[in-house]
Amino acid sequence: MATADSLTDRLTPVFDHSHDTVTTAIVLGFATVLGLYASWLAADVGARFSAFLVTAVALAYLLYAQTTRRTVVAGGLYSLAALLAATPVLYELVFLLNSGRPGVGPVLEHYLSLADVILFVIFWVLAAVPALVAYRLTTGPFVPRLRSRFGA
Repeated sequence: MATADSLTDRLTPVFDHSHDTVTTAIVLGFATVLGLYASWLAADVGARFSAFLVTAVALAYLLYAQTTRRTVVAGGLYSLAALLAATPVLYELVFLLNSGRPGVGPVLEHYLSLADVILFVIFWVLAAVPALVAYRLTTGPFVPRLRSRFGA
């Protein structure tokens, strides 16, 4: 038998707040774009739709749980940085799964190539850009923080 309290607990919203239209659009935009990017990353493994679904739903939930528009944008940028940093790892995963097949060659020769090191560096530098912007959004301006810290 259900009590009135358990019924209202089920019907109440998941979050204690709601966002305006612009913030909700930002949440949906980040969830859609990053879900598409995750599906592109998972296409070689054969998990394109499931990667999109899991990424988009989880990211929309996590971003909507943020309380302000600034933290929503920062969370989306951190998520973008994480996907950019994961890109070369998932690229290498395909070669690891296909090692031993004709035409792929030995795995260690591929992992130790200069092109892979350059690929890692490029994507990690690219991932640093949205991560630094998100850090800046969450902590505020850098110069006034330094001035207040040193008493200037």
